[in-house]
Amino acid sequence: DAACRCKSTSDGSDDNDNQTRGDFPELKVLVDGTEETLYVVYDETWSQATTDSNSLAYDYNNRMYLSTVNAVDPYKLYKPNLLGGSISFTVDLSKSGCGCVSALYAILMPAEDNYNDPFKYCDANQVGGHFCPEFDIMEANKYAFRSTGHKCDQPNAAGIYDNCDRGGQCHFDVLEDMSAMDFGPGPLYKINTENPFNVGQYFEEDNGVFTGYSTIISQGTNQ
Repeated sequence: DAACRCKSTSDGSDDNDNQTRGDFPELKVLVDGTEETLYVVYDETWSQATTDSNSLAYDYNNRMYLSTVNAVDPYKLYKPNLLGGSISFTVDLSKSGCGCVSALYAILMPAEDNYNDPFKYCDANQVGGHFCPEFDIMEANKYAFRSTGHKCDQPNAAGIYDNCDRGGQCHFDVLEDMSAMDFGPGPLYKINTENPFNVGQYFEEDNGVFTGYSTIISQGTNQ
């Protein structure tokens, strides 16, 4: 398991009692040039995350969410307006090896109905029992990086999605769209994933309709 662990700053202590009371870590983000405070929340008791100003560290096998309040509330999750905009972040995948996927994605939570699941999780692969649109900003480790969108059929009268594109479409994949020495661990690679690098994603639109996206991976002067 050690080879598949994501970046972690856990000291092994049990903080779950505090987390269930809403004592979740803060994360500072810039939105249109203005700093905002969000909270990294999670409903699984084994999850653990730490933040330091504008950085986030977490253990292997965690799912967490950005929230506007310091509580587990599916109706208070952060919903950025990405259409016609962009998102950028710096990521350290040096401890994310083969078999480990470090993912950042947007989903249309909360689901209208999720079999009495109080957190109402949903995604394009029906994990948790319910479909909803999903955009994978990053599915990556230090050997691979992929972005893809997943569209869904129109929801029914109850607002429930009956089917989504599980595989996704319009992929960006470093193994397909970049040369063999553009991305990987070590100084021979243009983007050396043993060191942090930047990801920028730009969401294109035409009259309020999403038309495509572009992804730029950079490290210093290399991209």
